[in-house]
Amino acid sequence: MTLCQQLFALAVVVAVLTPAARTVTMDVRPAQPAGGTGAGATAGARTAEAEVALQSANVPTGEVDPDVEEYALTPPAASAVRGRVALRATTAARTGGGSTVTSGALPVSGYGTVGVTWAHGVAVADDAIKVKVRTRNGSGAWSGWTAAEYHDEHGPDPRSAEGRGTRPGTDAVLVGDVDQVQVKVTTAKAAPADMKLAVIDPGTPTATAQEKPAIDTARLAGDTPGTPGTLGTPETPSTPGTGGDGDGDGAIELQAATYTPKPQIFSRAQWGADERLRDSSPPQYYEVRAGFVHHTVNANNYTKSQVPGIIRGIYSYHVRSRGWADIGYNFLVDRFGRIWEGRAGGVDRPVVGAHTAGYNNYSFAMSAIGNYDITQPSSAMINAYGALFAWKLSLHGVSASATSQVLGTKKFKAINGHRDAGSTACPGRYLYAQLGTIRTLAAKAQKGWSGRDVIGNYVGSANPDLLFRKAGNGRLMLLDVVRRGISWRTTARVKTNIYAPWASQIMRVGDWDRDGRNDIIAIRKTDGVAVLFRGKSGAIFYPGVDLPAKFKNVALLASVGDVTGDGYPDLMGQPKGDRMRIYPGRGMTGVSPSYPAYSAVTGNQQTGVGLWDADGAPDSLVRNGSSLVLYRGNGPGGWVSASTISTAAGSWDVVVGLGTMPGTTTKLVAVRNKTTKGIYLVAQSGGKLGNPLLVTTRPNFDLAG
Repeated sequence: MTLCQQLFALAVVVAVLTPAARTVTMDVRPAQPAGGTGAGATAGARTAEAEVALQSANVPTGEVDPDVEEYALTPPAASAVRGRVALRATTAARTGGGSTVTSGALPVSGYGTVGVTWAHGVAVADDAIKVKVRTRNGSGAWSGWTAAEYHDEHGPDPRSAEGRGTRPGTDAVLVGDVDQVQVKVTTAKAAPADMKLAVIDPGTPTATAQEKPAIDTARLAGDTPGTPGTLGTPETPSTPGTGGDGDGDGAIELQAATYTPKPQIFSRAQWGADERLRDSSPPQYYEVRAGFVHHTVNANNYTKSQVPGIIRGIYSYHVRSRGWADIGYNFLVDRFGRIWEGRAGGVDRPVVGAHTAGYNNYSFAMSAIGNYDITQPSSAMINAYGALFAWKLSLHGVSASATSQVLGTKKFKAINGHRDAGSTACPGRYLYAQLGTIRTLAAKAQKGWSGRDVIGNYVGSANPDLLFRKAGNGRLMLLDVVRRGISWRTTARVKTNIYAPWASQIMRVGDWDRDGRNDIIAIRKTDGVAVLFRGKSGAIFYPGVDLPAKFKNVALLASVGDVTGDGYPDLMGQPKGDRMRIYPGRGMTGVSPSYPAYSAVTGNQQTGVGLWDADGAPDSLVRNGSSLVLYRGNGPGGWVSASTISTAAGSWDVVVGLGTMPGTTTKLVAVRNKTTKGIYLVAQSGGKLGNPLLVTTRPNFDLAG
């Protein structure tokens, strides 16, 4: 514990925010027993998603420009400029080595945030430097000293492009509405060169408004293109064609839909982010395998209206003083349970943050605004963590109850405290004690995992059906795949009422409209319009209806399961001259605007294979000559890696993914020999493909997706 915290514990001091006296100190509550119930134990009284949905905020109506003043505390290393820097601190040698740097009383404007940084490349161990802050209000009285935490793993990965050239430093410390601030830095060795104190005024909005969260995560992926948090570049859907009008029963009842509830999130615009401050380069994306719980070590007695300014102060410190590309956290949550968008790039995308050095590429983080080493988190905050982590992990195919997620070279639980990844007290002992509750809430909220696979069963058993088209008249046929002992076979063919000689491609798309029955999409040759045939009963379908979705000149188009984690199946394809893209399914409204899933891919067929690996996110196969390449999915982030799982595909002209067989862990694909027209089922074996098993020969039928 820092000296400040020791004094708090001994004196059992309770300090409060007193606007009239213009002072802010830490809010301290009596310590709870380790592992005790605490405030978070009431989290089950209301569901996590309901707690979050109740919130509103008084937010800026435009960007707010913070003001950052930096005061030199020690000279820079370069002798050429050393004498020209006006220092605002004195340095004294300590008995036994090291030094003490004490600043003068420096002015604070606005609801201030401060932090201490030093020259890039100067390595200082966590226990070799102590930074303390105190403030003075209008009456002239100084507060006690408060620790400003420093941990070298709080930030971007040192070897990353973002990490090169950044400045080490303390976490941001909220000092609030005070007149002056003073810092004292004690080091075990010589004080770091070019040490600076940053004093940040978060700025004052010209106007504010009471608003609900701007980001409704249930409506991401293009429903409202251009709003914060939406994905990709909007593309204009085609005009609906003249296909059938369905069954005329109006809106489809979603009685069979189960999926993780979607939290609502306040956008960057709602905390007044000045987007000119952050790095103009595109955000970096990788993958999400786990989430980390942090805290900001700020005061705990802030008001609702002060939260946007607190976030702006942290943002400015991270970007202007530390040199990071953007605010480090992916999300922030206040003590009222309101979730705020952090780093830009899309709340549902795997944006690489700067929060847990060494693990940023594989995780996301939400930081609790406040110091939870000295006070209990509210039940609203714990519920918000449960809701956000359930949704975010679901997007990327991660179970909230997972206990062995590989992040780099180590394994972690799906939900962790920052201290699980480094030598830090973050997220504070009281918030850390609530991780079990957060995991329970998140696991309870996660739903709809099976819907992410690609199984399409229409007749017979719960197993998938093979879909064929008769060469003569274009009629669609189904073959039920059934289990016989340890093997798999097909039954007699079943005729559907669909005739589609006009289609360039036919796909099993699962429950596209979320009415509990599996559907088929056919792509019309002449204009590329997607025509939906909604499942009615067994092999009978409603008349086709043109969707407002057009795929003319889109190669490698495939149904890939629920990539985006919203309960709707999705498509992927590669427009001519473009990259591989995700087309998020939206039921009867077609698809949302597409966005990149990967770089350009070489191949002649893609097929979704569902949950091929164990990470819970749908994967794809691309056939390229004799090679069959597995592309690992990471939910909304698209693909993250590729590996060849078979080199025998040269004799196949069609590959169809069937997903994971119900009641087993077996993954199957169906392939057709291009010479004999024999249909084979091939099971996964050690992550690759095993030996093909001939199940039928259908020379007059084309195997469809």
